[in-house]
Amino acid sequence: MKIKDQLNRKINIEKTPIRIISLVPSLTELLVDLGLEKQLVGITKFCIYPNYLLKEKTIVGGTKQIHLDKIKALKPDFILCNKEENTKEIVNQIENIAPTYISDFST
Repeated sequence: MKIKDQLNRKINIEKTPIRIISLVPSLTELLVDLGLEKQLVGITKFCIYPNYLLKEKTIVGGTKQIHLDKIKALKPDFILCNKEENTKEIVNQIENIAPTYISDFST
């Protein structure tokens, strides 16, 4: 399936994601609210809601500095980023690991 992220980038998703990394605290909360907590394998140290996630999920760094080795080891099939939260360098590194969706909220 081909989708576009909020920066109008084309992303090819071959199958339903079952191993998701979220580098955006608000999107981490959304995944949990949508019942996708089991698919969430990696989060940032700032993903504090719900607070038990920090104990149950692998911390892959922050929003501006990531641990690329941890991300690779988790073998994600989908990664969530945000234009304001994450740097272009981070996106360039991780989009080689898994399809990477970039959100861009303006309101």
